[in-house]
Amino acid sequence: MKIFKCNSCDYASVSSKYTCPKCRSGKLEAQEVSPEGTVFSFTDIHIAPAEFADIAPYTIALIQLDEADVKVTARMDGPVQIGDKVALDKMEDGAYLYTKL
Repeated sequence: MKIFKCNSCDYASVSSKYTCPKCRSGKLEAQEVSPEGTVFSFTDIHIAPAEFADIAPYTIALIQLDEADVKVTARMDGPVQIGDKVALDKMEDGAYLYTKL
């Protein structure tokens, strides 16, 4: 999984930006890290927006990556609890799809 880390401070993100939003002086450089992590938070979506109504109900989780101080919002392939170990299964239409380990 690719993250973007500031070369001047400790800021990191899964999205690329022109300059660091934290220190405003550093440039973000791409870095590969493991896509495995831990469920930090989650919610179950029962009434979904129209474009996702066909997959409701589904779970959205905030994943703390193991190798970086970065959290990723992801759709889960099943129920989870806070503290569950998870890994990236695939990318689909620009969304991260995670599964429990």
